[in-house]
Amino acid sequence: MSYQNQPGWNVPPNPEQGTPLYPPGPYQPYSMAQPPMPGSVRAARVLAYVAAGLVALGTVVTGAVAGPAGAGAALGSAIPVIGVFICALCFARSGSGARVTAIVFASFMILFGLGALGRGIPAGIVQLGLGIAIVAALSQRQSGDWFRRPQH
Repeated sequence: MSYQNQPGWNVPPNPEQGTPLYPPGPYQPYSMAQPPMPGSVRAARVLAYVAAGLVALGTVVTGAVAGPAGAGAALGSAIPVIGVFICALCFARSGSGARVTAIVFASFMILFGLGALGRGIPAGIVQLGLGIAIVAALSQRQSGDWFRRPQH
């Protein structure tokens, strides 16, 4: 079959549609759409948002009950949560640096939660649990694949 005799090439242009720019073919153009975020990354991001919300609420309540010194102590013990929250804001568009940094901050959340439990503060169990869940979610293979995807 010659080049001129291929189907669709000898059709006169339709005045309403204009001249076809490309020959018809079985191939679709390359899509630049980003793949959807895996559930484990989405779960880690939601957990980071929840942890940050609990820190904000706890800081306000502690400030109202114990004064500014108590609020400062509550906020100081939540620095890893703030770090995970900032990393979670970048999960949709950044590379593996955000993942590694979030895992490090979540590991510090685990340590701070254990320290709080050791001092007899029952709220440390929440920080401990959220830290473990975030590390587990971000350590999965599909999470690593998401952060290693080609950036557009």
